Amino acid sequence: MSGRDGYGFCPRCGALMQDGICRSCGYSEGNPWHRGAEGQQTGTGWTEPYGGAQGQNPQAPVIKPVKNKKGNGRTVGIICAVIGILCVAAIVLFMIFSIRKVVREVEKEMPDYHSEDGYFGYGNPYEDDWYDNYGGDSSDGEYVPDEKDDYYKEITDATSGDLDYQVIWGTLSLRPEDEDDGCTYECVYPVLTGEGEEEKYAAMNRVIEDLVCKYKGRYREYASGASSYGYVTYMDEEKISVAVRHSFYEKKTTVPRVEAVTLRVDNGEVISHEEMAKVNEELVWQFRSRNTYQNGKVEFVDGLSDEELMEYLKSGEDSVMFYTPVGLEIGFNYDGGWVTVTLKTNTV
Repeated sequence: MSGRDGYGFCPRCGALMQDGICRSCGYSEGNPWHRGAEGQQTGTGWTEPYGGAQGQNPQAPVIKPVKNKKGNGRTVGIICAVIGILCVAAIVLFMIFSIRKVVREVEKEMPDYHSEDGYFGYGNPYEDDWYDNYGGDSSDGEYVPDEKDDYYKEITDATSGDLDYQVIWGTLSLRPEDEDDGCTYECVYPVLTGEGEEEKYAAMNRVIEDLVCKYKGRYREYASGASSYGYVTYMDEEKISVAVRHSFYEKKTTVPRVEAVTLRVDNGEVISHEEMAKVNEELVWQFRSRNTYQNGKVEFVDGLSDEELMEYLKSGEDSVMFYTPVGLEIGFNYDGGWVTVTLKTNTV
């Protein structure tokens, strides 16, 4: 259909056309399906235009997501690394717990104490300045026993540096693992040394240590433990006497006990009490007399009959004898204490 000045009527809908295009339905004389720049019609309906110049009918693209293969690989690597770290951490923790378990088992089997040697040399190991006191210097008031004394006043060391054998000192400390547990054991004991006769001195040292440290396995029977301090009360070329003062610490009191051993130097044998003194009626009388002079009134001794006193002096468990520079010290332990007197003799 033609029209005047480019105008006419649409043969399809009857509306006004300009330049061959219907303003109503978009009919075009060259393309009856063209709707102009506003849109395009398909066989099933109308769609919005997609780019292109007016009069074109491009197909709208379908946008699909693109997989990021590089990013996915990195993620997988991170996950694997995390899993590996967790596995290593689990193995390390397992090893730590296993080692701790083994250590705890070993500690249970080990004694809950440590031991060490100390106080090497001569003199009194219980004085901080005992090195300075070597040689019998009593300027600080320390008791130095002498054969001219009327009686032995205090258990102390009387070591000598002029003999073929020497004395050093060993220590033993037993302490619970629990720091709040105040039950402990302390022991200081003499150790004999000499050249050429190591086996003999080793045997003598076993006897001495067994006596001085005899309560190391029983100290926990007492509320606050115990202590044992050994003293070389006498030593010469023929014999050596070692006395030990035990202290048992109960809750409200300390119970003392004294024991001693005398050994022959030439063969290491123990000298018996029977060899040191003969306990008879005369000794009982002498003991009472010396006790009154040296110790004053001791109710326990005064309360014993002569027969009972003799039994205590003969007791293999409670009697005690040892030599000192002053003489022979003889006595016994009783419930709650001990008592000795000095006999001005030095037999054997």
